[in-house]
Amino acid sequence: MRLEDLTVILEFYSAGHITLDAVHRQLVPVLAADPIDVGSSGGDGWDEAADESRLLWRLIYLFESEVADSDLLRQDARRLVTCLRKTGSAELTLELLPLVLDQDRFAAIIERYEQGIISRTGLLSFVAESGYPPHVKLWLEHAGEHALTRIARDLDEEKYAVVAAGFESPPA
Repeated sequence: MRLEDLTVILEFYSAGHITLDAVHRQLVPVLAADPIDVGSSGGDGWDEAADESRLLWRLIYLFESEVADSDLLRQDARRLVTCLRKTGSAELTLELLPLVLDQDRFAAIIERYEQGIISRTGLLSFVAESGYPPHVKLWLEHAGEHALTRIARDLDEEKYAVVAAGFESPPA
């Protein structure tokens, strides 16, 4: 299975055309064909397209481990596919994956911070424990209220390429 194949499966799932059980049935042969013994597994996919392989397996394990079909899981699938399509990059999608999966909670935290319900210390504690990539954490730790609001808005509008680019320059 290639990343594009899985993307199509997740698009069908997110649109409600197939169930989570159907997704699982399509993942079983892929999981069964992957030898657990490192000496038995080939490095072809990893050597030629490491980022695509890493994202493919991260998504396979993410959806294979889910047991309950839900609107939230369908939303996550849609957002991840959208992120991959809009960034055009497996590397950026993999980098943004923790934030995309957490974007609703992130937006709620930023809104509470703007309202003064959560202090700067509380915000920094959230960022420290977030599981986001180190450079994203560093950016968020130094971002002012305007920059945080902009990132939350861009995430909500699913402007994932803009979000990724935003983390490449100092927060304004």
